Parts: sequence; C-alpha cells; structure tokens
Amino acid sequence: MHVRVLGAHLPRLDQDGIASFIANDVATFKGTMLDLIKRGISTATREEVEDRARELPDELDADLQRCALFEIEVVGNNREFDPVVFRNPETGYHGWEPVFLTMDGQRVLIETSKAPSGISDFRVAFYIHEWTEPGTLVGPTGPLVLPPFTPVPDRLWKLAPYSCVD
Repeated sequence: MHVRVLGAHLPRLDQDGIASFIANDVATFKGTMLDLIKRGISTATREEVEDRARELPDELDADLQRCALFEIEVVGNNREFDPVVFRNPETGYHGWEPVFLTMDGQRVLIETSKAPSGISDFRVAFYIHEWTEPGTLVGPTGPLVLPPFTPVPDRLWKLAPYSCVD
C-alpha cells in the first residue's frame, strides 16, 4: 500500500471560509431539526433547537481554529482501512470524521467510517484536533511528508464538512 499526503489544510487560514461554513452548518441543522419535529421524528422543541443553534457557532469556531484537515491518497489497499491510524504523536489525536473520496477528489466514494478491503485506490480526508505547526502526521506506513499548509479548498468544505466533538 502506498500512502501520500495530497493536502494539508488549516481552516484558521481562511476566517471567511470558517464563517461561511458555520452559517451554512447552523442553517442546515435548524432546517433538519425543524423538519424532524414537524414529521414527529424528533421530540426536541423548537426552543431547544434555537438554543442549540445559538451554541453551535462558538463551538464550531473554537474547534476549527485549532484543527487541521488532511487529504490522503491511498493506492493498493488490500484490507479494511481505518483512518484512525493517522495520528499526531505529539498530541495523541487521531483522524476524525473521515470521508472517502474518488481518486480525483471530486465526489464522495462511500459513506462509512472505514473503507472495506475491496476498495484499493481512494482518497480520504479527515481532521486532526489540536494541531500545532509544524506537527507530525503518522499513518499506517509511518511518518508522512506534509506539504505546506493552505486554507481549506471550497471542494473539501462541501465534501468533508466538520462536525463538533460531542
């Protein structure tokens, strides 16, 4: 198996991107929850949804100011692939919220937390919390070479959205 870091991104390098992501995420949360209430699926009250929607921006912003997003290319995988194997040995934090992408990185390949052994070539994007520069990323094949950090591309804001740690 060959593993290569294609992108290393710090959300904090793009404050406008963070603000836009948070606004969209909160709006989606509210819309989804209000729909679930209307359909009788959720027992939450509208007031509870509004309260949570007021809390989310600060929580998301705090997390996004301190995490990194990595996009990794994996070629020749022949076993179940769990992104939790990627870690920062200095902090002990592991890959969070993985998204498996097509090789061109333009769409989600599968929605799961681990890639099954039948998928040999793919990209995976994931977050690592409490990232400090320069930082070290270790994967299943050992320490990885990191490219210079950049802001999160629009494509990854959409394909690999961040979720708060509960």
